Amino acid sequence: MTKTVLYIACSLDGKIARSNDSLDWLFAVEGDGDNGYATFMEDVGAVIMGRKTFDEVLVLSEEYPYPTIDNYVLTRQPGKQSEHAIYTNEPLDALINRIGPTIDGKIWLVGGGELIQEALRLQLIDQLELAIAPVVLGSGIPLFPEGTLETRFNLTGCRPSRQFIMATYDVLR
Repeated sequence: MTKTVLYIACSLDGKIARSNDSLDWLFAVEGDGDNGYATFMEDVGAVIMGRKTFDEVLVLSEEYPYPTIDNYVLTRQPGKQSEHAIYTNEPLDALINRIGPTIDGKIWLVGGGELIQEALRLQLIDQLELAIAPVVLGSGIPLFPEGTLETRFNLTGCRPSRQFIMATYDVLR
């Protein structure tokens, strides 16, 4: 069975983006290296992200960062087209069940908050890999929006990576 992983960065106060969806704060954190990103990506067969996250990735990237794997964008406007991703309004569980057997590697849930909330509600996340950045935003989009299903995790790894804390959790079922 294909593993579904949420790999995401958040601020110390649990925000994944500013209120305007900007990730500028994340790239302002000092440090070199990728905090294990390249190693994580070696085993990713597909990415699923929300439309706002996809739009922000396009703004931040000179070159699209995931060109060699399947990309899906969950949206309420499935008629849109992109050279980088397939737009879909397919229910998240149906999408994961459909693509899981067809890919080599894990499914990466990129974000944002609504996607994360739905994935936890449907109990689709197997593992959480969290990069905690040394910044407090004070406001913004929370990692776990109000009303997210109570979910328990088991810490399986924790390490410093330059200015970040990298924490890995398995979801307890």
